[in-house]
Amino acid sequence: MFGSKSKKEITLADITELLRELRIPTSLVFTPINLEKERSKFFNSDTYNPQFEYRIVRNRNEKVLKELSSVQKVVDVDPRISDFYIDLIEEKSKASELMHAVGNNDLVTNISVERYGLPSSILFRNAARVLRGYTKNYSLVEYPANQRMLSHDEIAKAFEDVFDELGLKEWSVNESMNIARQGVKVGVKRKEVLVYEDITRTPFKLRKTIVHEVGTHVLRSYNGERTGFEALSKPNISSYLDIEEGLAIWNEMSMGLLTERWLKNRAALVAAVFLGRFMSFRDLYNVILNTLPKKTAFDTVYRVKRGLSDTGYPGIYTRDIAYFRGLRRVMRRLEREPGLYNLLYAGKIDFKQCEWVEEGLIRKPTILPPTKEEWNKMFDRIGI
Repeated sequence: MFGSKSKKEITLADITELLRELRIPTSLVFTPINLEKERSKFFNSDTYNPQFEYRIVRNRNEKVLKELSSVQKVVDVDPRISDFYIDLIEEKSKASELMHAVGNNDLVTNISVERYGLPSSILFRNAARVLRGYTKNYSLVEYPANQRMLSHDEIAKAFEDVFDELGLKEWSVNESMNIARQGVKVGVKRKEVLVYEDITRTPFKLRKTIVHEVGTHVLRSYNGERTGFEALSKPNISSYLDIEEGLAIWNEMSMGLLTERWLKNRAALVAAVFLGRFMSFRDLYNVILNTLPKKTAFDTVYRVKRGLSDTGYPGIYTRDIAYFRGLRRVMRRLEREPGLYNLLYAGKIDFKQCEWVEEGLIRKPTILPPTKEEWNKMFDRIGI
């Protein structure tokens, strides 16, 4: 594929094709195949720590990454884009290594800390304040009472209607059992929103889900694909993740869809990572139980202990600090520079890459998210 310069230089088309061959479904791999069994054992005991088991996913990652390992330059793009792709090769290598480390407490901990970091003392302090109920810096709403539950078919129809309204003709909604119970997940590779097969949602929560998943993740993916740089439509360099998830929660908050309970759940993930690296699942659960109900406390600790095997031993998976950390980053930056909001929709980019949009290095977004008024009119039209 590389011809005479196979070790150092590559074209954009060739590196894009190779990156497409990588298979790194970390979320799927890190979901224990015995989760419900271990959840039951945990709640039927006062001392038991879950013993998680995981599936094996076969792929060609090692071969593809070996081909990419010596590349130093993408020859037919701006040097900044070339540097981005060189960094991306290293990021994909680390992501694949993390996925294959599943079940190894030390490796999962060390690689995730390297990729996503640990909460700073300031971030932990702000998370702890939210958990104590100090939330005046956030625009929160009360969850509406007495809402009916929407069925799977009604939820799927709502997503399809939103795709039509936004002009996202390539996107579809499909059911899946390989996601969290009652969960919704965006699959950018196949341009689909996956929903749990027996999912139910209230209209309020479905609005929140659509703003988060479609209004942020799908639209950034859609616009990123149209830059001509496919990597900007998919998960890429880890620095984008804070902005991706922080922007999604900022959108919920701006739409009047973020409650204190949901904000506390995100803050709890920061606290769990900060406190739990050297604690067992059970000990960390007992700590988090001081601020969250028992089922939510379990889910929080599970999210930062997934990927581990024997959770009686130390270890942590730090990815989910991106939600609360990212929200605070987005809040601070957009308060100073609100004009960056639209630029962030050029693709799955971070604040630094907004300069690329301003300078014309990557194209401006084709579809911007609706305004609050437009969202509400759309939701009324589709019956949620």
